[in-house]
Amino acid sequence: MPQRVRLGMALFLLNEAVLFFMLIAAFVYFRGSTLATAASSLHLQAASVYTACLLASSLTMWRAAATGARSWLGGTLALGGLFLYGQGSEYVRLFRQHITISRTQFGTTFFTLTGVHALHVLIGIVLLAIFLILRPSHRTALEAIALYWYFVAAVWIFIFLIVYIWTFL
Repeated sequence: MPQRVRLGMALFLLNEAVLFFMLIAAFVYFRGSTLATAASSLHLQAASVYTACLLASSLTMWRAAATGARSWLGGTLALGGLFLYGQGSEYVRLFRQHITISRTQFGTTFFTLTGVHALHVLIGIVLLAIFLILRPSHRTALEAIALYWYFVAAVWIFIFLIVYIWTFL
């Protein structure tokens, strides 16, 4: 990957890291007043399954970046889609429990943090789909998308640990 592209992506991801740091900090700040709602509402087992999908998608992305194989890109897209489906299912379940972004403080912090992350996953899926359709001849675009994808997966590890694991400790 050309140095200027690597620098540009690094600066962009640094900006995104600050955004997620602030969202996670807000969730942690309000954790004490929202812990009971979180503990009674979140499903660790379901979140673990869709977390495994996102983490597995990093492996398929790594293979796609290494080989350029369409099958690995397709696997990454499928696993990213499963992650979003799992996240969406959790949202629907919480809505049915009357936990929304405007009704409870837990809803506000949870949906803001995980919703911004889900948007980033969706953007990654769109970028991968565009790459898969257009199939550029050079690898720079795929390598840049791969860095973005790894970042999004790494951020989810922190979100999962703080929102789910820490809630149930």
